[in-house]
Amino acid sequence: MSNRNGSSSGKNGTPLGKKPRPKKANEGKVYVKDDTPRRDSPRAPERKLSQLNMRLGEFTIDRMSHDGRGISEWKSKTLFVDGALTGERVTARLLEEHTRYSEARVDEVITASAYRQTPACIHFAQCGGCQLQHLNTEHQLILKQDAVLEQLERWGGVIPKHIAAPITSASEGYRRTARMGVWYEDNGEVTLGFRQRNSKQLVQVDKCIVLAPALNLLLAPLKMWLAELRSVKAVTHLELISGELIDSDHSAAVVLRHTKKLDAADLAQLAVLAQQFGFAAWLQGGETSGLKDLSGAPVDPRLRYQLQEFNLELGFHPQDFIQVNPEVNAKMIAQAITWLALKGDERVLDLFCGIGNFTLPLARHCAQAFGMEAEESMVERGRENAARAQITNAAFLAADLIKTSENRLYQTCGKIDVILLDPPRDGAKEIIAVLLKFNGPQLKPKRIVYVSCNPATLARDAKVLVEAGYELDTLGVMDMFPHTAHVESMALFIRSK
Repeated sequence: MSNRNGSSSGKNGTPLGKKPRPKKANEGKVYVKDDTPRRDSPRAPERKLSQLNMRLGEFTIDRMSHDGRGISEWKSKTLFVDGALTGERVTARLLEEHTRYSEARVDEVITASAYRQTPACIHFAQCGGCQLQHLNTEHQLILKQDAVLEQLERWGGVIPKHIAAPITSASEGYRRTARMGVWYEDNGEVTLGFRQRNSKQLVQVDKCIVLAPALNLLLAPLKMWLAELRSVKAVTHLELISGELIDSDHSAAVVLRHTKKLDAADLAQLAVLAQQFGFAAWLQGGETSGLKDLSGAPVDPRLRYQLQEFNLELGFHPQDFIQVNPEVNAKMIAQAITWLALKGDERVLDLFCGIGNFTLPLARHCAQAFGMEAEESMVERGRENAARAQITNAAFLAADLIKTSENRLYQTCGKIDVILLDPPRDGAKEIIAVLLKFNGPQLKPKRIVYVSCNPATLARDAKVLVEAGYELDTLGVMDMFPHTAHVESMALFIRSK
């Protein structure tokens, strides 16, 4: 259904471009009880509508929250102030008031931090995509590292022995995938953009500084095409992907999510645009998760990206999850290989392997690499990539480790020396529990590298690993998403007993 929040689903209901996560037993229930660390919040937040946007007065910002908001105090409660930095004196306006905390936005900066900078993006004040452009990039990294360390100590009671230098990239033009929403006003005006800050509505984005240049070039012509549609309000989302199309000279692709049949004249005009601007275009109708070309024929296309440092080319379906920042991705893979201390004779298990982003580079440095993934389609992609690269010591398994017995895993993989985990935001709680239940020495890895996109679930899982006899040897943040509050990190656990 069309709305302003730009949400859409890919195969099996997974949002386009997002890492698949396994279903939970209690998914969909109103009340969920688990031990996932959360910011304190009431079961039913109480909004006092009459006070929204009320000017609250002046505040001194004491510290920053893990999601990049300033923290102060109001009415003896924690006040989260969007757009404020540590040490600043600001005025704020109320966004929402809850029982145990309140949320506000900066109204005026009275005394600015020395680390405040002028945001480079003209959409920063409205767009909710980049929360930290007002903080210089050096201190963005410090904020993210502090957030991971604080969560590890608070929720996991764990402090790493070593802190690795952050993995970084260019702070602009790094993002090779993006999903944009489409909204139509009654007067015919069209909005193509991202969610507004603190809102589900969209803000028109004419240029996004973090988007790859090749994708930025498509925004204006695509918006013009949308504004001239004969198929009124048919297209609800656009998925933009920067990547070479296999067997074609196209260097970008667009997936159009539509809920109504598109007029033949609209499709003909889109074909002209695709030819003119050098991109491939595919359709995803509301009734199916598969893709069709502009003639309506089902297609199963492949794009590709290069890992030049490992002499690899990885193909992927337009709806597959891939890491959005190619420079950080390559450095991340290299660091994982170094931390696993591979000598060439190890057997490596890569869990949540996807299309083989880690598995195949690992195979270049070990005796045997096994990639395990619950999504059959992703496993097929991994096998395709292994065959294309003529890598014979990598095997891909479509299996759920939670449902796999110790005996079956050993029969399939043999002795496992090291493990790499790259789970979705939910973390790897269930997977780690299964691994730790295995009694045989063949399935007690000496080293585990955990790649995390959620500091809270990393902290929870780190506690379990440490209690089971591993030590957190090294931690490092990876700035996969510069200018945003999103934090990626890598942790090395070494078995101590």
